[in-house]
Amino acid sequence: MTQFPNLTASITLGNVTLRNRVCLTGHGTGMPTDGTPNDRMIAYYEERAKGEVGLIMLGSQQVHPSSPGITGLLCNYDDRIIPGLSELARRVQAHGTKVFGYLSHMGFATSARPVALWSASADYEEKYGEVAHEMTVEEIATVVTAHADAAERCLQAGLDGIEVHCGHGLLVQQFLSPLSNHRTDAYGGDLWSRSRFAREILAEVRQRIGPEVPLGVRVSGDELVPGGLTAADMAEVVPWLVEAGALDFVDVSAGTDGNLVSNMLHEPPMGLPPGPFRSLARQIKDRVDIPIIHGTRIHTAEFAEEMLAQGDADMAGMARALIADPHLPAKARAGQPERITPCIACEQACFGRLYRGRHISCIGTPLTGREVEPVVAAQTRTGPVVVVGAGPGGMEAALQAALRGHEVILIEATGRLGGRLDLAKRPTGRSEWNRLIAFKTSELARLGVDIRLHSRADAASITALAPSAVVLATGAQNRPLELPGAVPDSVLSLDEAVRSWSEGSDRIGRRVLILDGMHRAPAMVTALSLAHSGHEVTLASAALHIGQHLEIQNLTYLTREVLAAGVRLAPMLKPRRMTDGRVEMENIFTRAEAERIPADTIIAALPGLPDTRLASELQHLPCPVTVIGDAYAPRDAEAAILDGWTAGRAL
Repeated sequence: MTQFPNLTASITLGNVTLRNRVCLTGHGTGMPTDGTPNDRMIAYYEERAKGEVGLIMLGSQQVHPSSPGITGLLCNYDDRIIPGLSELARRVQAHGTKVFGYLSHMGFATSARPVALWSASADYEEKYGEVAHEMTVEEIATVVTAHADAAERCLQAGLDGIEVHCGHGLLVQQFLSPLSNHRTDAYGGDLWSRSRFAREILAEVRQRIGPEVPLGVRVSGDELVPGGLTAADMAEVVPWLVEAGALDFVDVSAGTDGNLVSNMLHEPPMGLPPGPFRSLARQIKDRVDIPIIHGTRIHTAEFAEEMLAQGDADMAGMARALIADPHLPAKARAGQPERITPCIACEQACFGRLYRGRHISCIGTPLTGREVEPVVAAQTRTGPVVVVGAGPGGMEAALQAALRGHEVILIEATGRLGGRLDLAKRPTGRSEWNRLIAFKTSELARLGVDIRLHSRADAASITALAPSAVVLATGAQNRPLELPGAVPDSVLSLDEAVRSWSEGSDRIGRRVLILDGMHRAPAMVTALSLAHSGHEVTLASAALHIGQHLEIQNLTYLTREVLAAGVRLAPMLKPRRMTDGRVEMENIFTRAEAERIPADTIIAALPGLPDTRLASELQHLPCPVTVIGDAYAPRDAEAAILDGWTAGRAL
């Protein structure tokens, strides 16, 4: 008997039968170069089809030139998209997976500066900060027809069905929401009138594609903004949409991209619970007679199975979980959930890369987004591959080398695997890092890697192993804080502070000043942990704002949390000196003294210094020596794991 009877059961949407109830929900990939599918995108989706995903919802296709395709979105404006969609459909369907087109218009939830954006009203969108042009009735009709034209092109390309995006603060939701629709004509006013635009689109699309092709919508079951669309509103609206388009399914999410907190809540980062909006899906499911897809951090096969068993939804919508492991459905079917690479909601390589204008990937699965890149044949080796350092980079290098059939020895000076991830998992809300450590540890054991803990490698011991290749993942050393007047015993590195806090040490005084020189999560989560423990915490940074280098979801979440915990934020300041128990802070712009902050303990959250000592001692070896991760250049966990992945796959 299967461990996942509901998740692996087939289901029919319209005239299409899906082999299981796993849906890769629509999301941006950052992969198209000209608005059409490219080789990288096709390979990305094909890998998930190989992994037995039942249904792939493509990333949203912009249906009209008034919705520009930023961040690598597909543009279904004309027939130019058909060849790429056709190749994508052929490659995906060859593995038994169905693929639907996902149609949208961004409205003012984008940026086309200096070109004006279209929306229901001349409103201002918080995320991009542009005022929209209020659409005329003629422009509304143009966009309605554009949806139908785009749907027809999807079918000409051989796609199996259509979903229309009516949520997440995009144009259709901008018409639905009282926060953004202030019209006084037939498209504004009460909820019924505000739904007219959506109903016209769905009716037109249905008329164009015919009665048999699966047609559905994605909706936000609650806008998650005060004064916006409520769960009760959407429970009323959705049946109207189902009737208008004779729909075959509804894909229920939540929130709007146009509000920072709502955007964060419907794309929840580490620290927030999984599946927070199942009740919204259930509320809509109770109002309609067609299958419900629900996806908001459905993060494991077990969680998805439980949700389906409870009847909250009929299909499990997954995006990040399938970014992390494209073979999740196949592993679940085979009864191997422990082999599924976990999504830990760190958001570093999915949203983080997307916001940097790069294609998405996954911190735990660097292959994601790189499926198209060629693999070099494994070399014949006469001795072991020796990896020094079992942090994230070293673990990944050892794992990839073992997957390629090499004998691997992994040497670690401490008594545990994980390196700095073992510290990263300790602060408040960061325990999911342990899931990644545990998974990689289990895979290393499964592959028979020789792990040697409590073993400090040196040139002599490495030479004695007669290695055929050496990978050095020895990490970084703490960068000392240069602060005149500071008493050494009162200054801790971030690593020392996290270790002291997590082990119950009394080294940290009541008044704490954290000097953040990295502008990412480590200083913020340390501040949060200390504040929750009763410390009086000031978090200072020379950046324009605290957490300046974080992706928007983590930035929003952690800012909310540290403020709620009473942490004082002090941006645009750098320390000059310490006198009489106070740190004199200088404003980075005026270069004048700004204030003097009292501190019993100073925590220096500074970039590390690469540990290159061992590399210089191994120059005599006749085999290749590769330096990776922080030992090469201190960065973050994504960079360390990618370095390890690249080094291991090159052996």
